[in-house]
Amino acid sequence: MAVKGETNLFDYLLWRGDLTFAQAPFCPVDNLIFSCLAYLNWNGIADGKFPRQAVTLETAASIWEAMPASWKQGEEKHAQLLHAAAGCERFRSVRLFHYAERFSEERQQQFSATTFLLDADDKTVYVAFRGTDNTLVGWREDFNMSFQSEVPSQTDAAAYLREILTMGFSNVLVGGHSKGGNLAVFSAVHAPRHMVQRIQAVYNNDGPGFANHLLETASFWYLKDRIHTFVPQDSVIGMLLEHDEDYQVVYSRQKGLQQHNPFSWCVLGNDFCYVRDISSTSRILDNSLREWIMDMTPDEREQLTDILFQLLNRTDAKTVRELAAGGPGTIFQMIQAFGGMSASQRSMMTMHLAELVQKILSSTAGYSTLPPGKPNRLLEQHR
Repeated sequence: MAVKGETNLFDYLLWRGDLTFAQAPFCPVDNLIFSCLAYLNWNGIADGKFPRQAVTLETAASIWEAMPASWKQGEEKHAQLLHAAAGCERFRSVRLFHYAERFSEERQQQFSATTFLLDADDKTVYVAFRGTDNTLVGWREDFNMSFQSEVPSQTDAAAYLREILTMGFSNVLVGGHSKGGNLAVFSAVHAPRHMVQRIQAVYNNDGPGFANHLLETASFWYLKDRIHTFVPQDSVIGMLLEHDEDYQVVYSRQKGLQQHNPFSWCVLGNDFCYVRDISSTSRILDNSLREWIMDMTPDEREQLTDILFQLLNRTDAKTVRELAAGGPGTIFQMIQAFGGMSASQRSMMTMHLAELVQKILSSTAGYSTLPPGKPNRLLEQHR
């Protein structure tokens, strides 16, 4: 049995799973569960574009679990969540529809979205955008956000949400984890003004910010109070680029980058378990990375991204998992590729990496280290 402050999404489903959304209101933990379910491949299962074509999560789970093992590769934790959610009263009758997925090496795009119908009256939907998957193309699109005013997935997210809004739902919730959180904010800010009042809340679960002027627009400020941002105490991804919305810090049982994993986030009752602030490590990396990125021109960011992915693409790996599995052989391929670059490319990469190291060292020097993040009992009571 998990102790107080260490319960997770699965414990929440055991505790809250017997109550429908009509009996217990939607909460931040529900948001994270839908964001996680959006990582699953619903192709051929929830393709119907309209509510009348929606399929229940219970039925969708049965179909999904009958798929071949190759369909589920790398999705063990999400599959466990699907099984647990589809087996409880709260989620089994939730209906899925309008699954969309676009993947293009040429466009450097990795995009997916799923809409969940929460009630029998077809009034409330949660529009979930998938975060970055395991592919190098997905990671490349994330890097492109640092110098492009609008990446393909942001364009498609805005179009997708606009299509959902035209269906007339009165209570629209939008969210996602990682890049999905960024897409949720972007799509809501770009929603037609005469429809945006039906967006009740936007959930950004440790998603990066923006490099353009989106945060200065009237549309962002109109929605700002409806944007709910959650980051773990050692957040790196969720602190990247520019943010102007308030955020709440969730206690994670993991360390460092592993805290980006939503299954490590701790739950207390019908909310997350919060701490007072991000850790000193997160703040140092946040300040250093932001300053490092913003000190470069957009052209320099693009050139550096091109060089980095030239190195990665020389390994023949298509996914982060394949890169990691390559071991010393992959490292040797990247060293070879680096040696084959032009002198100007090598100089640019080493110069900018040296600048990043220097910024981190400068931020660390004399920095007063905060105690390790532990759940704050006052904050645990949801203030």
